[in-house]
Amino acid sequence: MNRRDDQDYRLTEQGVREDLQRQPHLLMKLAENSLTVAESLRDNYFKNTAQFVSALRRAMYQAARGQRTEPLLRTVEADHTDWSDVQGEVVTFMDGGVGEVEFSGQVPILLRVGSYSVRTGERRLAEREQFGYYPVILGDLEGGSKERRDFVDIVRITAELLGGLSAMVRNPDLRVLMFHGPLTYLVGVYAGHTPFTEKDIDLFLSQYAQNPELARQLKEDFLQEARLKIYPRTVPERSDELAQRKLFEPLSWMSFLYRRLIQEARRRSPVPIIAGVVERGTLSEFSKEVLLPRIFLGLRQKENINYFNEMYGRTDLTSPDALLKRLGYTDTLLLSMLLTPGQASESWSIDKFKGLRGGQISLPGEAFRTDFDWSPLKPPGSFAFPSVRGCYVHVSETTEPVRVEVFEDLGEDQIWEATRRVYLYSRLLPGYGFPVGLDIADKHAHVPAWLTDAYGKLIRHHLGVSLQRGEISDAEMRRILVQAIYMTHRDWLFRPTV
Repeated sequence: MNRRDDQDYRLTEQGVREDLQRQPHLLMKLAENSLTVAESLRDNYFKNTAQFVSALRRAMYQAARGQRTEPLLRTVEADHTDWSDVQGEVVTFMDGGVGEVEFSGQVPILLRVGSYSVRTGERRLAEREQFGYYPVILGDLEGGSKERRDFVDIVRITAELLGGLSAMVRNPDLRVLMFHGPLTYLVGVYAGHTPFTEKDIDLFLSQYAQNPELARQLKEDFLQEARLKIYPRTVPERSDELAQRKLFEPLSWMSFLYRRLIQEARRRSPVPIIAGVVERGTLSEFSKEVLLPRIFLGLRQKENINYFNEMYGRTDLTSPDALLKRLGYTDTLLLSMLLTPGQASESWSIDKFKGLRGGQISLPGEAFRTDFDWSPLKPPGSFAFPSVRGCYVHVSETTEPVRVEVFEDLGEDQIWEATRRVYLYSRLLPGYGFPVGLDIADKHAHVPAWLTDAYGKLIRHHLGVSLQRGEISDAEMRRILVQAIYMTHRDWLFRPTV
């Protein structure tokens, strides 16, 4: 038997080191970490990491054999699904892309959300897949704090949510809705933006609802909820004014769209799987909240709390948080060394709501700011953001695990049903280790540089001609920009070859 296939050898420190040497992406990450950690940790960083991982692997192996009562890391086999199990399912993948066209020192920002819908197992191409995308020009928006770097992010997140909701409404038999990126972002960092105006929301909804009545009803439902529930709790001294002016505070609007998406899913039977998939994640929350606390608990029980200090020659590695910060370990780095391809980690509830506290926002047309309390948007609550559960699944030995996120409110089976499909879709791109449909949606939504460069020239030409004729207007410029990003449904196929 080849030593690399010998389970006992894989548990040894030498086995771990050989595994790492066969995985250049992990080796490079460890090398990078060794250069960024404190100088006292650099000596034998690779050797100590191999020793640490070897101990973790042995503990997991002992738990699987019944030799350890409390498992260090619970795993689930994600590779027990075949394409025949998902035959005929309708799956929609969503992603957003941002493009910039530079001229005369100004940078108009273009955004479009692309969707790729496929019926698995369908042989007729016309029936098998459909593409769609929806453009938004950020310069048309009156609200939002355009001076902030994350302005593009809140517009993109809002557009993707509306795109997902539109896909749910248009496809009664939709089985899976999958987003490229986190299902819910760390929402606290987006607090404090100027509210959107009703005109802004009309612009969003004109792109995402084929039925004007549905768009009008969605907007009115939010305004009613905001007037009766949200604004009286979040900004009591000006709640009536915000409602009368029909302003849409961005986080409140996002929360409403998330809850409407869940509400629409609950109407279906079976309930559609809604998931977000994150590649190259940098979180260390799973290690901090789940994995390392169990390790430190075991060390305390064995009265060996100085285990890490002795290994690394330090005195301050006495908690999960300290260990992760000092050594630069992330979830994907540790789980790459612990999980085998086809395995998924246990799931955990992800805290997406740190930083949702009181603060201030400015209002459209006003020079002063007003206090706003975002804490009622934390779950649980009748108008809060939905709770999110996540896990990691390891697809290929040559890639890092990807993180899968689902809504807890849609049921316990969501996380494992989503994980099985993520693994299945990702096996079609084994060298990339990411769902093939999201890769297609990413290319579809992407605003390529060659396209923006070409239309930048077109815009400058039209600008020069119109200035000479005295015909230039904001409306004309926006028409040119919309034309620049609309193209055809498959314009990414026509990008120049490298």
